[in-house]
Amino acid sequence: MAFVPLTKTEEKLMLFLWEQDRPLTVSEMLDLLDERAWTKNYTRDIVRSLKKKGAIAMSGLIHSRTNFAQQFLPGMTKAEYYAGLARHNGVSLGELFRAEASAMAEGGMGKELDGLIRELEGAIWECRGEAGRGRA
Repeated sequence: MAFVPLTKTEEKLMLFLWEQDRPLTVSEMLDLLDERAWTKNYTRDIVRSLKKKGAIAMSGLIHSRTNFAQQFLPGMTKAEYYAGLARHNGVSLGELFRAEASAMAEGGMGKELDGLIRELEGAIWECRGEAGRGRA
């Protein structure tokens, strides 16, 4: 599936769903969201748009009061979305990592930079199918 960027409102709802990390109905989203201006119909429209874009998927049905309500989960991780957004905007992941590493180095965040390097090394080993082998 091709990458489809999200609107600011869709992104806001996705950030909320990634944070919740569990299936939610539209009513549950409204109960938990800190968005007083969003109506149930407005939230349903956002959910419908996210579903059409493949950003969320129905994960089940629950009995809610007198009818059934659909539950939704993200169809991608936060990292997958932002990596796709970067590529969509012409930024390579290598450029992102270099920028992050430079910002950490300039900000005196040596321990965080070491952690980023270890994380990247681990990802490289996994991609090469060498996870679990001894590292030189």
